[in-house]
Amino acid sequence: MLKVKPELAFREPRLEDAAWMNGLLRTSGFRSSEYAFTTLFMWRRFYHNRIARLGDTLFIKSQEGQDRFFLLPVGGDMRENLLLLKDYAHDRGHPLRLFVTDAAWLPRLEAWFPGGFDVKPMREEFDYLYAVEDLATLQGKKYHGKRNHINSFSEQYAWSYEAITDGNTPDVLEMAQEWCRQKGNCQDESLRSEKCAIREALAHRTELSLTGGLIRVEGRVVAFTFASPINGEVVDIHVEKALPDYAAAYAVINREFAARELSGYRYINRENDMGIEGLRRAKKSYQPAILLEKFLCTEKW
Repeated sequence: MLKVKPELAFREPRLEDAAWMNGLLRTSGFRSSEYAFTTLFMWRRFYHNRIARLGDTLFIKSQEGQDRFFLLPVGGDMRENLLLLKDYAHDRGHPLRLFVTDAAWLPRLEAWFPGGFDVKPMREEFDYLYAVEDLATLQGKKYHGKRNHINSFSEQYAWSYEAITDGNTPDVLEMAQEWCRQKGNCQDESLRSEKCAIREALAHRTELSLTGGLIRVEGRVVAFTFASPINGEVVDIHVEKALPDYAAAYAVINREFAARELSGYRYINRENDMGIEGLRRAKKSYQPAILLEKFLCTEKW
């Protein structure tokens, strides 16, 4: 008798998927931002994030521009799961493309499929992971400049910190809109998508296990951020914004949020630099503990 091939039925992630997906994601060992449920949910439209469940395995596919790819599956037998993805891709007339967010998997891919993939490092996608204690305390010579920025901000402004709540969320959304206006083009697709993603994420803070914080100056919100867990050790910063006129507020919200809200984690994932040189310098200046390498692995076809 012929063995029936399991069918993968991909769809958008929904809020009700949070419980079972987090049960897998938070014990998977993956530390990249792509494996945070909040990332998959809030960016599901912009990046066409889709999920499929087969038994105790989570399959994830995504798209950036014209590039379509799968993340490594979570749960079950990895080699068998990859064979399923190969069949899925081949049935649709294209090679399997994997976005691998941990270099430790590359030797295993080679062992399972010798010479089967072209492997391309994606430097602009590497995630920056920082020790929570480093960002919360900014101790030592390497953070001297950061402390100076915060001291200067404190001398110039009487500021206060608040955790994000239902009560102050409207103020956060107002600041997000103002930030967009000051950037000069709220109709830009990526900025418009980000604004919608922020609004939706904050509307579902509880379901998404979000923790957030903000900085006020004279009652006005000038910076905010929010995060959610990737796993028990790593928390992902999904959004961090400061108004251009208060640029030093980035250093303030970064430290205050880490110190006040994130002490239960070992690492903070501040995501990638998108290949933007200024953003790369800024992320490097905080002295990452880990630069998490990522690779696009395309099946030789």
